[in-house]
Amino acid sequence: MNNTLKTPGGRQFHFRHWPAGQSKAVLCIVHGLGEHSGRYDRYAEFLNARKISCLAMDLPGHGMTGGRKGHFSSLQEIFDGVDALIAKSGELHAGLPVFLLGQSMGGNIVLNYALRKPKGIAGVIAQSSWIRLHEQPSPALLRFAKFMKRIFPAFAQSNGLNPLDLATSPEVAKAYKADPLVHDRISVAAGLTMLEAARFLDTFSGEFPVPLLLMHGTADRITDFQGSASLAERCTGDVQMELYEGFYHELHNEPIAKEVMGRVASWILDRSMKNEG
Repeated sequence: MNNTLKTPGGRQFHFRHWPAGQSKAVLCIVHGLGEHSGRYDRYAEFLNARKISCLAMDLPGHGMTGGRKGHFSSLQEIFDGVDALIAKSGELHAGLPVFLLGQSMGGNIVLNYALRKPKGIAGVIAQSSWIRLHEQPSPALLRFAKFMKRIFPAFAQSNGLNPLDLATSPEVAKAYKADPLVHDRISVAAGLTMLEAARFLDTFSGEFPVPLLLMHGTADRITDFQGSASLAERCTGDVQMELYEGFYHELHNEPIAKEVMGRVASWILDRSMKNEG
């Protein structure tokens, strides 16, 4: 099902819904930079077969959601969309525990969201999260971005992502480049917003308010797995870290995809039973 979410402020987000028969839980998915919710069809279908319903939205400036490509003005703008997605999951699957999954930039988003708004969230899965980038922006680029944000915050440039860094199979890069809903844009406002959000995560220490599963490939050339590993070490509570030796950024598109998605499914179902108890 393809539909539109509307926030109280009138912002519209495109979303997809993959319902499972006799659902035991619902998962809200937040995608990464430049991509869109449709790239999670296979993931959602895998989870559907294990009685987990899924929803995913296209972020502002991404996929079928409107706006300048790669642009959003603040973390709150994104949070408004996550609020709406969670509310929709409650309408469609009343009474079921709601989990969040974020990939890359989406991992950054769901981690920040849960730290600020944990009520009603049964758990968070953060894959290949943008906490530390494999290559940090240069000081000159940051100065330019801060200058441009003051006069033209929607100014966008290439995000520099090499599709060959997504997964070990070149077929993933080929499909990514052929996808008409994928783009390589990021605005100065969006980039600075996410860098600030990443710094917050990279300095956070204390109890994570909901169950947390962090997952990262050690050969990720887009985000640094040490960012996830360090966060896991600094957090208390129900926090687990899964490292996948030698694998790249999109674990769900790697040869170990079934292992990764199976781990996510079992983790969700286990916490769903605890939630019932």
